[in-house]
Amino acid sequence: MTQEQFNTAIRLHHRLEALSEVKEEIADIEKHRLWYAVRYSPMCGTTQWDTVSEYVMQNISDILDRHDKMIRQEIDDEIAKITKQIEEL
Repeated sequence: MTQEQFNTAIRLHHRLEALSEVKEEIADIEKHRLWYAVRYSPMCGTTQWDTVSEYVMQNISDILDRHDKMIRQEIDDEIAKITKQIEEL
């Protein structure tokens, strides 16, 4: 294995760990109701994540629930893709 392959494997492994952690956190169907919102600050040009209460978000819960399955599938697909990339190294 070359140094470049090793570095790629490490980078992929870190991404895989991060995705696995997210998957574990949202595994409980109730926990995903603790939605997050992205807030963009034009003054400092950054994006930050803030927890939003379920009470506030329940007004769009039907929309969020529809997207929940899609998000979970994308996480699973990304994990499979990264696992395959690591195996090919």
